[in-house]
Order: sequence, then structure tokens, then C-alpha cells
Amino acid sequence: MPLSKESARKLLLDAHAAGRLPHAHLLTGPNGCGKSELARELAAAVLGCDPRAVLAHPDAHFVQPESKSRRIVIEQIRDLEQAIQRKPLVSSGKAAIIYEAERLQPAAANAFLKTLEEPPSGTVIILTSPLPEAILETVLSRCVETALAGGTVALDDGAVRVLRALADCLDTPGPPTVGDAFRLAREIKEILAEIRARVSDEFAALLKQEAARYKNAVGAGDWLEERENQIKALTESTALRERERLLGAILVGLGGALRVKSGGAAPDGGEEPCARLAARFTSEELLRKIDAFETMQRRLALTVNEALAIETGMLEITRP
Repeated sequence: MPLSKESARKLLLDAHAAGRLPHAHLLTGPNGCGKSELARELAAAVLGCDPRAVLAHPDAHFVQPESKSRRIVIEQIRDLEQAIQRKPLVSSGKAAIIYEAERLQPAAANAFLKTLEEPPSGTVIILTSPLPEAILETVLSRCVETALAGGTVALDDGAVRVLRALADCLDTPGPPTVGDAFRLAREIKEILAEIRARVSDEFAALLKQEAARYKNAVGAGDWLEERENQIKALTESTALRERERLLGAILVGLGGALRVKSGGAAPDGGEEPCARLAARFTSEELLRKIDAFETMQRRLALTVNEALAIETGMLEITRP
């Protein structure tokens, strides 16, 4: 039975305090349920630091889908295995978090099986996934799973901004024009550029702090070079995850409009634009726009030209 994030946190932290925390753990649940936050809290308990310091901790290691393919490849797993085989720099143990484990390529998953079964002493490996059924059974069998229940969807400022821009574009006296679609695409690309700049600045500051804090640690030179490459990869993959989350506001908004038409509730923060979309379109029209959105998402997963994929997607979503 899926647990609330609070119940899962207590269960796992109590297990850690009692020395009964499994060395390989899988956190599952729908997007927005708090898997990533809980993974960092669990890693912080293992490392003996504040959860806010986990990303900057030299004994914390992270793997997530990178590049346009949105897959975890064998080279990433080999790099992770080398990192966790080394002695901890400042803690008594190490923690590794693998985000979106369902995106492990089969070769990468198979290469990781022995480490999952017998990680180095003091190492805890935490996997997260919204789709555990897509993970190889050989990986699942080596992990202890904790399923989290989904919570109420609440949109942040960026997502609300996208949703309002979508409603402004679609809720017009006449059919939306090509110009409306391109204005919507431009608004979305501007928000994505702001997010990328913020993510880049945050990771650059993180690396600067780490370099100053651990410059005198044993093996710091090799570690810093490796960490620079890891930070670059984290910056790109985090920006891609933020893009997916932000664009997901469109799907949340269209789905929210469908729920409003059926007498349900819109997501927190998106009540006004969802109500406008529900009043403007039939359920069949909203479903067609959801299909167009999902087509855009598939293109984004395959193409290197993000701007073109978004512009084409907005043209199709705004099409009468």
C-alpha cells in the first residue's frame, strides 16, 4: 500500500537509526509525490548532514538521464561504480541516488547488478522511479521498494505562468492564429531560458563552494576534476528535467480543464486558466490538444532542436 511522504520518511529514518536500512532502496510513486526530496533526506541521514547540503557533499553521488536521449547509459553507471569504490572523503559512508531508474538502458542496468547486490561497505544506493514496472526484474529483485502515494498537484510560479499564457492564447474571440501560437512558444522558451540560467548559476556556485571547502582533502585534485564533469552533466540533466516539469503544466492544465468540465477540481494555482479552457472547449477538443502535447513531448525526446519542437507543438495544440 502506498505511503504518504511523511509516513515513508519516518519508516526509513527509523530503519536507518536502528541500523536496518537496506543498502539498495527503490522509491516509487507518481510525479510530484516527493520521491526526490525523500531520497535526498535519506542520503543526508546516511552522510550525517543537512538535506540541503546533500548536493554539495563530496560523498554523495548522483545519476540521472542525460542528453536528449533521456536515458541512463552504461558509462554513467561505470563512473558511479568507480566513485563509490573509493574511500569516503569526509563521511563514514557514501550515498548514491539514481533518479528515474526506469530509464536505465539494459546494458547499464545489467552492469550495475553486482554493485546493487553487494555495494561497498557503508554505501546506500537509492533509486527513484514513477514507473517501476519499466525497470528490469533483476534490478527490482535487488532493491527494497517503498511506494509513495500521489498528493494534490500544486503549480509553481513558472508552471502557472505557462498555463496562463496557454489560456490567453486559446481563449480568444476567434480561432487562435499562427501568431498566437508563436507568441505562446516564445513565452515558453523565455521561461525555459530563465530556468537554465538559474540552474547553471546554482551548480556553478555549488562547485565553487565545494572547491573551497575540500581543496586540502586527501585526493581532492582527482575528486575535483571528476566533480566538475559531474556538475556539468547534472546541470544539463537538471535543466532537461525542469523543462519536462514546466511543459507538464500544459498537460496538467488541459487535464484540469477536463476535470472542471466533469465537476472536478483544478490544480492548486491553476483554477482560473483551467476554468477558461473548460468553458472554451469541448471534452473532445481538449483530448485532441492533449494528444498534440504528447506528440510534442515525443519529438522533444528525439530531436536536438528544442525551439523547433516547441514551436511545432504549440501550432498543433492551438489548432482549432
